[in-house]
Amino acid sequence: MMKAGKAIHAEELSDTEDAEHAFRCYGGNGIRGFIGKTNYSGGFPIIGRQGALCGNVQYADGEFYATEHAVVVQSKGLYDQRFLFHLLTAMNLNQYKSAGAQPGLSVNKLEMIEAVVPTLERQRSIATILDRFDRLCNDLSDGLPAEIEARQQQYEHYRDKLLTFEEKRA
Repeated sequence: MMKAGKAIHAEELSDTEDAEHAFRCYGGNGIRGFIGKTNYSGGFPIIGRQGALCGNVQYADGEFYATEHAVVVQSKGLYDQRFLFHLLTAMNLNQYKSAGAQPGLSVNKLEMIEAVVPTLERQRSIATILDRFDRLCNDLSDGLPAEIEARQQQYEHYRDKLLTFEEKRA
């Protein structure tokens, strides 16, 4: 199921998270700021439906607010939400935008897109692998130390190979 969020007034938003604005607010291009109310709770892929970057896919987890420029995707039990996020990201949804001064995606158009989807068990397995890979590539606290250690081991291996010589016998 796909559903656009609800409109808000700009004065309801804050650039910073504080006690009055404790929840992330998603618009057409990702997080717009922070707001004092929510209209969703859980984990959902969100598709930006308005603007030059329409078709971008975010993942919202926890309590958040989605504006009318964000389409919240909710499985009816047939799909793993994290798998949907990765699938939608890979589908390059921007290609389905309408032409014009303000490009956009309609919920009706998005619902017409078809994709082959594996079993729920396989979806979860794929999502777990892609989440782990994403974390290694994008989380500096996980990925970078592991990469540095791997490069250090690689350096030591080649250094030892290059600096090991057979002794000449006279």
